[in-house]
Amino acid sequence: MKIKKALVAGVALTMLGTVGLAGCGNNGGVETTADGKIKITMWHGFSEADGDTLQAIVDEFNASQDEYEIDAQLQPWSTIGETMVTKVTSGDGPDFVTTGADNGQGWSIDGTFQCVTDFYDDSQYETENYIENVVEQITFNIDGSEEKCGVPMGYAPTSVWYNTDMWEAAGLTDADIPQTWDELLEVAKKLTISDTQYGIALPDVGWAPFMKGNGTGLYTTDGEVSVNSEQNKEFLEKMREFYNGGYSLTGMDETAARESFESGQSAMVIVGPWEDQAATDKGINHDLFAVPDGDGTYVYPDGTSGSNTGSTGLYWWVTSQVGDSEKLPGIYEFFKWYNNHDNQVTWSLGSAYPPNNTTVTSDELSERPLIAKVAENTDKSFIGIAGLKGGFGDISATLDTLTSNTARTDDDIQSLLDEAETKIQGYLDEYAED
Repeated sequence: MKIKKALVAGVALTMLGTVGLAGCGNNGGVETTADGKIKITMWHGFSEADGDTLQAIVDEFNASQDEYEIDAQLQPWSTIGETMVTKVTSGDGPDFVTTGADNGQGWSIDGTFQCVTDFYDDSQYETENYIENVVEQITFNIDGSEEKCGVPMGYAPTSVWYNTDMWEAAGLTDADIPQTWDELLEVAKKLTISDTQYGIALPDVGWAPFMKGNGTGLYTTDGEVSVNSEQNKEFLEKMREFYNGGYSLTGMDETAARESFESGQSAMVIVGPWEDQAATDKGINHDLFAVPDGDGTYVYPDGTSGSNTGSTGLYWWVTSQVGDSEKLPGIYEFFKWYNNHDNQVTWSLGSAYPPNNTTVTSDELSERPLIAKVAENTDKSFIGIAGLKGGFGDISATLDTLTSNTARTDDDIQSLLDEAETKIQGYLDEYAED
């Protein structure tokens, strides 16, 4: 394990000297429970059935051994990252947290998180069963060294969910399932009924995967700005024409797009696996297919190009306040427990997230066959805005301005690209290494 920056070491030492003084007991500076277990604080944002499933896994872990007690605390997704950073800096944050990989590299570099390469290096933790693509996306260059800094928690590729009744009414069959982005747009046109039904509920924000799959992305894996390209311009022009044709509403975020699909207003939507339960609850007969590839030239870290499949990339991250304390082996034991075969079956069936463990079979997910179908696409899904040392929120907002103005206005697309290039370059420069 490698802890970054002298500041972090100071925080860790301070925590080891002070944490637990108000707790039930104290074991060498680490808080203990009344029955002598080392108390470990976890933060997560799961508040529905997925939260109940996670809590059940935690409870079984706590009951399975007499050394560690995980205290799972619910935090709002909207503020969990910001609150975590503030709390860890002051020394009273969580010991580990689940949050996205978008900020993970920056927080690993600045020392908010401590990397966990030693967890992966130790065969007892069975990390050889993790999905390679999922691990690759939290493997960062930290101070010139390749480090693994997170552990898979809830990694969910997006899919195209479609209303099977509308699909059949339009005369479409399995042979019409799109294999390219252009074919997807054509299918959406066939599913559109003027004034009564839209072919797809496509948000005009959150397009990072689409800009990569159909163009040159926002910046390369080497950190060079690539947003202002002829290929990106052609894609945006195509999408403006699509919206102007009335095949999708404009002005939607993901929540509004899901509502449009679940109300029967739109025939398709691109979203994560939780749509299975939501559509079922709304009485929408549905199925899914993989987000089809585009003809983009952006090259992903694994050397592939063309993938439009984004993901919700949630991972477990150990915060720097843990250091090398007695909590660390307990956290590692929980990671092993959470990602073992049986618990990943439990997690997938209870949360709709595909399993992180490659030993789980589709037959074991037969209660939720569409989740097994989603899992088939995990290895070609990528985190939309990744590889940043900082500035994720600013770059994401810049992209949303570019794409929403493309869909909602007649503003000159080249001027929009020029402005986006200037802003993104500024953010990359701001967080560049000295």
